[in-house]
Parts: sequence; structure tokens; C-alpha cells
Amino acid sequence: MSRAADTVRADALAGATGGRMAGEARRQQILRVAMRLFSQHGFRGTTTKEIAHEAGVSEAMVFRHFATKEELYNAILDHKACTGTFDPCSLLADAITRKDDRAVFAQLARALMQHHEQDTEFLRLLTHAALEEHQLAELFWDRVVRQMYEFLGDYIRERQRDGALRSVDPAIIVRAFLGMVIHHSLNNTLWDKQRRLLDISNERAAREFTDILLGGVTSTTAATARANGKTKRGAAAARTKKSTAKRNR
Repeated sequence: MSRAADTVRADALAGATGGRMAGEARRQQILRVAMRLFSQHGFRGTTTKEIAHEAGVSEAMVFRHFATKEELYNAILDHKACTGTFDPCSLLADAITRKDDRAVFAQLARALMQHHEQDTEFLRLLTHAALEEHQLAELFWDRVVRQMYEFLGDYIRERQRDGALRSVDPAIIVRAFLGMVIHHSLNNTLWDKQRRLLDISNERAAREFTDILLGGVTSTTAATARANGKTKRGAAAARTKKSTAKRNR
């Protein structure tokens, strides 16, 4: 989002509140400006003075809404949590209940890639945070990444107890899965925006990544059972087709 877009939104909010922007509206405007500048220039390359200038307010006004940098960083994560629509628990509830491994991983991969595609600014901001070893990276790790590992890890452990997945450390499986998805998003967002190396839809990427993952972690017993089931269904279909052909002679 550009400064002009921030200004247009700020003017609209000011008009709706009688000419002066209400406290919460001003806070949100400063927050949006800060996220845009952080994503473009990093944390070390962005000062509160620049944030104030881009937001069209005094530096004192910035500190009035965000007394410390820590408060600003937490506000960024809170803002993303409130405005984001990505909730893996509700998204995967049905697939988890059915214990449909393919649906769990494919749906999650697709949702993550779409989320990254729709919010490239935040993805860039997190990349800056990680490279600069910034506090926001640690906050994001605790509040988002760790929870994702626990959420997926719990499901994987349950499926291992069922005998459906191989006995591999769940954290390794989660790392392999998220590694494929996040690397794909970073390529499309930062390094290869023209998609010269790989130009496929999120749907196909999610399907292929899931196939690769499950091909490596599905237990031999479960894989054999599925293969036998497909063979039996194929044989039954062939017999039905042959029988139908005889009756039609």
C-alpha cells in the first residue's frame, strides 16, 4: 500500500468522524504506515520520525499511540491476527475428524500459499525481521509458528498411533511440509516474481507437495492396504464391464 492510499483512507476516516480522525482510527493508520515502511526498508532502516512523516502526524503522536517499540511490534501481530481470515483449526476441522491425511495437508498448503499471496507486505516484513534478528521474529515464532508445530504435530502423532503414518519425529514431518510451502511462497513473492523457474497454481502446488510428503511418511502397511483396495476396485470394475459386454452381445 502506498502513502497516497494511506492518505485517502485517513481522509475518509477523518470525514466520517467530523474532520478529525478518532483515536482508534489514527492508531490503525499509524500501524498500517509502520507495516508498509518496515516491509520496504526493514526495522533498522525505518525511524519513528519517518513513520510520523508518512502518516502525516507528529512523532509525539506516534509515541502517544505506541509508547514503546515493543508495543508497536505486538500491535502489528494483533492487527494481523484480527484482520486475517486464516484459521487452521476451523479450516481443517472436518478433514481432521475424518482423518483424511491428504485433505489435511493439501488444504493447509493451499490456504497458506493463498494467505502469503494476498499479504506479501507481511511476508516481506517477517523476512526483514528474521534477517535482522528482530524482536518481531521471535514474537511471531512464539505466537504463530510454535502453535502451528503443536497443532500439526498433535494430528501427526494421532495418525502414527493409528498406524497410518511412519514413526518419525512429528517435528521433522512438520518442518518438511512447511519448508516446501514457505519456500514456494518466498520464491513467488521475493525471488522469482515472474515465476520463471516454476509457474503452477496454488492448487497444483498444494497437491504435488502433499503427494511428496505422504509418499515419504505413509506407513508401509497403510500404503499396501490402499494399493490393495485400488486393485480390488479396479478388478471389480473390470469384471462388471466384462459382464455387461456379454449381456449386450
